Amino acid sequence: MEQGLYKSRTEILEFFNSHGLIVAKEALDVILANNTGPMINRLITKEVLETGFLTVKDIRDLMNLPPASNDRDFEIYLPDLRVRSSAEDFRGYFLSRYQKIKKILLASSSMRGTVDISSLKKPGFESREVKIVGMVTESGITKNGHKRLLVEDLDDSIEVILMKNKKSFDEIILEDEVIGVVGGLSAKGDRRTIFANEIIRPDIPFRVIDDEKQDPVYVASLSDIHVGSKTFRKPDFTNMIGWLKSSDNDSSRIKYLVLSGDVVDGIGVYPGQDSDLEILDPMEQYGRLSEFVNQVPEDIKVFLMPGNHDIVRLAEPQPILPSELKKLFNKNVYFLPNPYNLVLEGKNVLLYHGMSLNDMVELIPGMNFSTIGKALEELLRRRHLAPKYGGKTPLIPANNDYHVIETVPDVFITGHVHSHALGNYKGVRYVNSSTWQSQTEYQRMMNFSPNPSMLTMFDLKSRSTIIKDFKT
Repeated sequence: MEQGLYKSRTEILEFFNSHGLIVAKEALDVILANNTGPMINRLITKEVLETGFLTVKDIRDLMNLPPASNDRDFEIYLPDLRVRSSAEDFRGYFLSRYQKIKKILLASSSMRGTVDISSLKKPGFESREVKIVGMVTESGITKNGHKRLLVEDLDDSIEVILMKNKKSFDEIILEDEVIGVVGGLSAKGDRRTIFANEIIRPDIPFRVIDDEKQDPVYVASLSDIHVGSKTFRKPDFTNMIGWLKSSDNDSSRIKYLVLSGDVVDGIGVYPGQDSDLEILDPMEQYGRLSEFVNQVPEDIKVFLMPGNHDIVRLAEPQPILPSELKKLFNKNVYFLPNPYNLVLEGKNVLLYHGMSLNDMVELIPGMNFSTIGKALEELLRRRHLAPKYGGKTPLIPANNDYHVIETVPDVFITGHVHSHALGNYKGVRYVNSSTWQSQTEYQRMMNFSPNPSMLTMFDLKSRSTIIKDFKT
């Protein structure tokens, strides 16, 4: 095939996938409809690579086309990631993670003067304070009670010791996360060890939420509806839909509504689930969901993303729901993948269903589902939605790590654990959205009581946040 000449839908998707990009369905349609195939190499710009996805606007700007008559460019295709789970696949995945987070770390003034690990092992390198960036591949405790890490970059690895009498010892460090290390280099023969004075996180910079002195524009958030389950709280959800249709002062200012996964209960998700279901057929579950969602006023854009109960692959990143479901919903309903950074009113709204929160509860001492907001803060600190690979969160080892938080969000929305936590971390407002399902038998066994039937609203023009409780 001639370099740069792409004629089929498959060839174009494979081209963008090879660059770690996801492409909007409408953008792909415009490429094919306007014979833009030979021009697509020009679309691999710095700006597109930084955002990680290609929109209709990118195509139209290139071709000098007028804006589209509708705004359905929220929907995107996540490439059909096909990997053999070979060593090369895993290498590409962790390389993507390392390079993205290293870029964030090196932007910090604390990491000026960073060196590669291999340079520390060259003959004549003096023992002194050094700075490195690496991925944690091993973590443990020495016989003297100090923390020991093995940290590696692209070419080499080095032992890092966190002394128990230093502040750095208190850092909770997970395997597979990328960190900066500042410390003293000890050189004994051929052995090199860094005694850490400070652990540098990629973290979220402090930011101020601007009050724009404009009329409020709210994005409302809910999650884990579980339509089809016997424990679906239908009266509460019906009341919430009715309120959205009302002339209430707050509801009239909602412009966007996010449903962040597990919108139906599905089937076969866990052993014996059929006995917990009111509706056994998943397609019928989505049909019942659409009866509710289609009552939402047409001037509210509804964003629907999958979770682990929905009929897409379990492994993340998850693609949008199957296209045949589209005919069930009105035109104001948009399907999104999981995770996804949604830009609304110029603000970044990071959406993630939240499967990794189960891992974070186990990995972070003192964490539980009642304090799940702290787990969201730990994800933001690490700039990664699933920092530990190989836990309870199935991840596809693709060449692009879609879970790195490259763009600092203004709002961070998750769900999954059926809790409700609202907070603010360094100017990033976050919520673990409320469920619309009563306590399940499994939750009863775990002694966990969900906090259901609440709608959370964020004003995109100010720092205002509203919680509406619909429990009956």
